[in-house]
Amino acid sequence: MYELKCKGYIELPKNYDLNLVLSVYNFGFWFNGTSCFLQLDNEGNIVALIDTSGRYVVYSKDKSLKCSDLVNRLSYILGLNEDLSKFYALAEKDPLLGCFSRKYRGWRVRSTSLWWGLVIGICQQNASFRQGWGMLYNIVKLYGRKAVLNERKYPLIPTPQDVLDNPDLLIRARTGYRRETILRVAREIERIENRIKKERDPERIELIIKSIKGVGAYTARLAMVLSLRKYELPPIDRWLKKIISTIYNVEEKVAEKYWIRKWGSYSGLASLAVTIALDAVPLRKALERLMNGETCPLEDTRIVSPINMWKHMK
Repeated sequence: MYELKCKGYIELPKNYDLNLVLSVYNFGFWFNGTSCFLQLDNEGNIVALIDTSGRYVVYSKDKSLKCSDLVNRLSYILGLNEDLSKFYALAEKDPLLGCFSRKYRGWRVRSTSLWWGLVIGICQQNASFRQGWGMLYNIVKLYGRKAVLNERKYPLIPTPQDVLDNPDLLIRARTGYRRETILRVAREIERIENRIKKERDPERIELIIKSIKGVGAYTARLAMVLSLRKYELPPIDRWLKKIISTIYNVEEKVAEKYWIRKWGSYSGLASLAVTIALDAVPLRKALERLMNGETCPLEDTRIVSPINMWKHMK
């Protein structure tokens, strides 16, 4: 049973939009427009409810944990202490992210575990936004782990052991060939996490993560952005490479080097921001939007996008 450990109000930093942080790339069973359920550990033993006003309640099954430690963990997940003023200053003058910077300056990555960050990256391999996040939705729903708070059930992310105990559910989740990579990550995640604990160099961390067969640069780097807040190495797939080539008039073969030179230590964050700015639409539509100068999220509730997927995938 969960025990209420602490509650209060978060003091929101300047130029920080909690609604964006909670809503972007989220499912409707975790965010309903005003309130968000957050899983603060791998097993789901520590969870929180937070609303867009900043009011939070943290619950835990471990009675020994201190409230201050739990609030620090919540603050990290929400990126409350992360100063992105330099990134947004760079982005404001950029032809691709300028509009995004002006309208969505308060966005931060809502971080997750390395395990789930890798599963997200694997499901995005050779898949559209809709396909990839559809797989993730199916995985959460099919494994059926739940936290019960105030008589309401909230889905939990399956643990690596859950996946290893019932690997066939990945087939039902329509992960295809990605199933084997997810299973390898489930077997290797503890070893990987232990190895990177003492590492600071992002390139070294990437190599350690890539030691898992089936995990390439894109997946490793996306997981680093989502779970470790390491933005130095950008996850760049065919979609983003073509967009970089088109809008900056550079050859695709040098697109990644150009991107790193342009964004520096914020390269990975900028990569994720582009998917939000262009609603993660298929490449053809993304290029059409660039030709028409449409570089702001459309906020069209009729389409599923990173900003409003919570309204569609409940």
